Amino acid sequence: MPEQPKEILQQTEAFQQLTEPELAPIQDFSELRSFTKGHRLFQDGGSAANLWVLSEGTVDLRFELPGGRETSDEQTISTLGENQIFGWSSMIPPYKYKLSAYCISKQCRVLVIDAGKLMEYFRAHPDIGYRVLSGMIRVVGKRFRQLQASAGQAAFAGARVTVHMGTCGIAAGAREVMKALSEEVAGSIRQNIQVTTGGCLGFCRSEPNVTVRLQDQEPVIYQHMDEKKMRRVFAEHVIGGKVQDDLVLQGGQSC
Repeated sequence: MPEQPKEILQQTEAFQQLTEPELAPIQDFSELRSFTKGHRLFQDGGSAANLWVLSEGTVDLRFELPGGRETSDEQTISTLGENQIFGWSSMIPPYKYKLSAYCISKQCRVLVIDAGKLMEYFRAHPDIGYRVLSGMIRVVGKRFRQLQASAGQAAFAGARVTVHMGTCGIAAGAREVMKALSEEVAGSIRQNIQVTTGGCLGFCRSEPNVTVRLQDQEPVIYQHMDEKKMRRVFAEHVIGGKVQDDLVLQGGQSC
């Protein structure tokens, strides 16, 4: 795990092209912060003064409920893993966060960058600014394509993968499964993979469950999934079309 701001930036896609001397000034207006599970890093509608890089843990981006009601994973728009940037609203007017960010892992460790000073640095060094902003555009484009594939606007995608995230599924590790799936989809050249979440199937002892449905084929339900199994199912079944029989749910016991 990277311990210093420079090391974190070097592992973040948007900043990877910069040299150590070019990264050094950014460290001067960045700080490491730690949050525990359930802590809100920033709030929807709040002043967006910082750009955030997740070094450790998992963060949910959610919309807030009216009346100050407590949010849950049902309001989650995106789940972020390590080395991902968020808080893009700090880079463009009106500089207001569009979603809230919540730490959903035991601990979240983030690098918080003063966005105003970062933009000043870019204006003073246009070449550096161009390289970093180009990298950010690539990241945003990749996430947009992922969300677009998952939006369900088309009648049916070439592949639909559902991670069942009821209470029992989440307790069994469904969030980690979703994180692995999201990373695989983001890194894939396929644009017709739809990722969705679902509720409990009623087979609590077989959780986490994942359902894979390829176009014109019957859905396949996988049981006892984890990050490694999810990556295998993605590569072999979602991409390769080969059902992983040893992981398929076989007459699971109901809750």
